[in-house]
Amino acid sequence: MKKTFKTILVVIILMMTPMIGSYTKEAGIKHTIRITKEYTAVLETLTIYNPVKRQCDNTPLVTASNARIDVTKLKKQEIRWLALSRNLLKRWNGNFHYGDTVKLSSGDPSIDGVWIIQDNLNKRYKNCGDLLFDSNVRKLGKWKNVKISKVISTSVLHPIGLPIE
Repeated sequence: MKKTFKTILVVIILMMTPMIGSYTKEAGIKHTIRITKEYTAVLETLTIYNPVKRQCDNTPLVTASNARIDVTKLKKQEIRWLALSRNLLKRWNGNFHYGDTVKLSSGDPSIDGVWIIQDNLNKRYKNCGDLLFDSNVRKLGKWKNVKISKVISTSVLHPIGLPIE
């Protein structure tokens, strides 16, 4: 009886060990971004577009990647989606895929940062991009020679209070 009790106790302790070791409530999450050099491009022109029929097709709230635009999140600027010209997308022999996260570097802090590719431009455009904004937030904008780089985002756990390198 004692041997069975000890065995059960050891099994329970071993089963609980992964839970104790993976408890992260007291830990903060630090995101690091690594840019892959082979997935970098320079956009000749970058502009703004809004999800309206006159700028899109008959379904302006559905992107080419079949992602649905949440208008509420778009107004709050919680969505940062980008459309690229077809020559840059893998579907047309480019280097980027729908759903890829890219870092945009234009020199303008209001648009620089991380965006997700969810749409494409009309086939007449080459080496161009469009940033998705709600028309009440931003209607106009044009930038030249904007660098985009595909990023791989990794999350690293760090206990709160420890310096992050």
